[in-house]
Amino acid sequence: MPSIVRTPAVPAEGFWTLTSRRLVLYDTQFAGVVTVKTAAGTNRLLKFTVRSFEAADLDLTIRRGLATWHLRAGAGTVATAGSPTTLYAERLVGKAFSLGRRTSTPRGRVVISPSSVPRWLSPRVPAAWNARHRAVTIEGAALYRIRLAGGTLKMPRPHLTMV
Repeated sequence: MPSIVRTPAVPAEGFWTLTSRRLVLYDTQFAGVVTVKTAAGTNRLLKFTVRSFEAADLDLTIRRGLATWHLRAGAGTVATAGSPTTLYAERLVGKAFSLGRRTSTPRGRVVISPSSVPRWLSPRVPAAWNARHRAVTIEGAALYRIRLAGGTLKMPRPHLTMV
């Protein structure tokens, strides 16, 4: 049974989608699948803790009612988050995963969700095989229904738009 954790209080509609041309998570620790209590109920989410991360061409999107809001970093820039950050995501999609020099991972499009955690990422696999304390690089990254806890996000030349 997954552990239950409480994330910082946010509205029920507080889930964001993060997209990035290239996402690098430094000193990644994958804690597995957790059940998170929210104002709208409980959700099963992937939990990662990272020392810091970089996101090229970052776009954070949230849907509120009929509007979709985008918070984008300036074109060609790299957003960063320093200090330990915990990242919760319902689904992670990307191409060309890299887990440092020693771990071979599949090439091509990868989808990771609470119901489909690959063996190379599983917290049950010994640390030598896991993504623990390694830089995880994801090209064409999309993380759905995310929450970030801790850390300080620095976004160069931010733009807020509503569609």
